[in-house]
Amino acid sequence: MLHSSVCCFWRTIAVIIVAIISQDEVVSAHKLSHLTSTFIPSLSTPSLLRHRHQGSCKNNICSGSFSGRIKHVDTATHVLCSSSPISSSSQLTSPSPWSPGKWKLTLDFGVDEPKPDSSSLEQNENRIQLHKLLGDNWGAEGGRLILPFEVIISSETSSTDNNGRGQANPSVERTWLGGKPTGSIQCIPKETNDDENDDEQIHHATYINNKGEQRVQISPGLWRNEPPTPILPSFTKILSGQASSLRMYLKLVNSIERNTISFPEDQLLLLKSNTFRTTQYASGIQTVLPYQYAKEQSQQALEEQLNHETGDRRLDGSDLLETAAAYKDIAALVMERDERRRRWKEVEGVLPKISGPSIKIGRAATTEELLNDVKRWGIWPGDTELMTVEQGVVLAAVSAKEKKQSIFPWMQDSNSEEMVVVGKWIATPLFDE
Repeated sequence: MLHSSVCCFWRTIAVIIVAIISQDEVVSAHKLSHLTSTFIPSLSTPSLLRHRHQGSCKNNICSGSFSGRIKHVDTATHVLCSSSPISSSSQLTSPSPWSPGKWKLTLDFGVDEPKPDSSSLEQNENRIQLHKLLGDNWGAEGGRLILPFEVIISSETSSTDNNGRGQANPSVERTWLGGKPTGSIQCIPKETNDDENDDEQIHHATYINNKGEQRVQISPGLWRNEPPTPILPSFTKILSGQASSLRMYLKLVNSIERNTISFPEDQLLLLKSNTFRTTQYASGIQTVLPYQYAKEQSQQALEEQLNHETGDRRLDGSDLLETAAAYKDIAALVMERDERRRRWKEVEGVLPKISGPSIKIGRAATTEELLNDVKRWGIWPGDTELMTVEQGVVLAAVSAKEKKQSIFPWMQDSNSEEMVVVGKWIATPLFDE
């Protein structure tokens, strides 16, 4: 009984030390020079457990694209390789790179809780800005407002609707797009049974609040799909399969309100997201897999060492010197875990998300399954290949209560507007039957 209590005591101390070390995930490079840079996938990874790599493998380095299975031999994980490229013959294609596409956009307004692996500082800064610009009560008590509507994405660059509404502050839209627009987004009016057919009856979306069904008019906007750029300073070249960055804007013509979520008339909404064409997506999966496997494998190795039943027996505390050596090894595992997590965080924001509705924990998914998922791929102008739009964020352009001051009077910003994250959005492709 006494020995068991001592074992639990020393193992608990080790867990506390791990927690203290883990508070700082950024580890300097010279402390981590002993870490291996070769990432070996783990079979326990709850994501793409099977994939094929098509290309060549030499000296533990593979080139090509994944589309196969992982084979477990002894204690190492090997990738089966073949020389044939991924077949995309089963994929639909656009008849022309300028063909318009039909999509359903779903805007989800509200304040999300911080994710376990996200930066709490960034989340807090957005909350402070949100409360400063929209009020302390905005989004309180878990309030949300879902706004779905259908749109036509075209390569035309006109931004004025049929009623003559244009851009209230064109400089904001131009700044948001970051360059010349590559197309426009036009909302599709919803069918109505009302006898009158004037402007007030034309609407593009509906939602329910305490006053019943509310109709929303949405002005058209422009979009720009920016090619990928290197992730400086860590990478000087574009990663294989790195995402393009989609930016677009729309405007709510009338005000909306539901519980603690509200926007005034003519509210400008700014949307951004990562996008991938089919070949781009397949290459991106190949690039992100080693980072994700390495992150999850290092976490698993640490948990195995700390396990009360099957972990490192030196942590039982029967020998002080052995226990001290075990603490040193645990600290090294923590640093390795944090470094691999840091490397993954550098690239995960620009590579495909390989977890989601199509990938259930405990089952495998191949690259072909992802490329053949009809809920992901749709026609988007710019290429004959289909495109997928990952979940993005919605920002609102809000007039600042205090104008930004400048040391030169002629440099005062008369149209001072700030952007704040107010929700998220998804895009689902639609095809005419």
